[in-house]
Amino acid sequence: MTFFRVLTLAVLLAATHVAGAPSARADVGCGQPCRGLVLEAQALEGRARYQEALTKYKAAEQADPTASIPLSLAAGLVLKLSTVAPQDKAPQLRDMARALAERATLLAADDPVAQEVLRMLDDPAPPPLRQPNARAVKLMAEGEAAFARQDIKAALAKYEATMLADPQYSSAWVAAGNCHYVQRDWKGAEALFRQATLIEPHNSQAWRYLSDALFYQDQRGAAEAMLYKAIEADPSQRPNWSKLARYRAGAGLPLKALGLRRGVRVAENADGKYVISLDSKTDAEKTPDHAFRLALGMTEVALRTGDKDKRKSAFEIELATWRQALKIADEAEANSGEGILDPGLLQVRALAREGQLEPAILLLMFRQAYRPALQAWMAANPGGVKYFIDRYGVMP
Repeated sequence: MTFFRVLTLAVLLAATHVAGAPSARADVGCGQPCRGLVLEAQALEGRARYQEALTKYKAAEQADPTASIPLSLAAGLVLKLSTVAPQDKAPQLRDMARALAERATLLAADDPVAQEVLRMLDDPAPPPLRQPNARAVKLMAEGEAAFARQDIKAALAKYEATMLADPQYSSAWVAAGNCHYVQRDWKGAEALFRQATLIEPHNSQAWRYLSDALFYQDQRGAAEAMLYKAIEADPSQRPNWSKLARYRAGAGLPLKALGLRRGVRVAENADGKYVISLDSKTDAEKTPDHAFRLALGMTEVALRTGDKDKRKSAFEIELATWRQALKIADEAEANSGEGILDPGLLQVRALAREGQLEPAILLLMFRQAYRPALQAWMAANPGGVKYFIDRYGVMP
């Protein structure tokens, strides 16, 4: 499923989801006139009238300042524009998208559109899902247009045609399942979502929606189990974690958000040289936290530079970077008596001291480039995802 299709499904489900469900989507809708303005904005966006769409999203925000969805959808549109903007303008648009998404999460921490925007900003690589054939793409777009008009019968017909055009396109099965879902046909939705997970087990959204359908059939244990499957499919999908946190909180087993701010990025320039970028908003200079992040960046540069043939995987570089930086931090604390204070960094250090740095990175800092390492770790540790979550009670 593409990023922009995820955004479309998320907002429409936000507008139609039944109140009281254990779903992130239930928390981000808005009433009239906000909802009407959002639908107008989406229609304008679909016709590539982007500036007018942004103006409508702004009007929707003003109509309901407590609603997150106008902000998160605007963030998604700005991010989309950043991908086609001139090179010198793209960073500014990405910063704008991040600011809008972060404002949305302040209003609704579980807003799935905002969470997806933030994920894409941190890791633009898409999940490894099937790219459909041309006919399936056309039919899916027609189905989306019908769904946007809330013509569920027409949308379902188009989605079913998409399934016939490309039976291995799991997102078509998810879309068809949504049509049953919004009509409260939980069994019909379950069957389609379940088939999507069989077609493409990496379709994290299919597992999450399957969880919703099972919940409404009073199968809460099975619904929770599907969320672990969703996390295994893609640990970077925050709505999976948010829903699981609600289930566990109800059972007296809360999850604590890691809230990690890595605060440093390493990029390779066109000339092959690496550049370290520290987030100036993260912490003040001359503090142990700042020194740690600088060490993290410098270590990553050294490891990448030393791997001239680029034989090491992205995960191998990240794991070695954290190990070396944490070692440096421990030595600095032993010498000066001053150690890192950031709660997220402290949690990662505690996990590393228990020999859990590998799953900590794979589950709490996941990037699509780490997928081979995740698959290998899960194969070597059956049930490891649930064990890690149960033992440490932490989420991204």
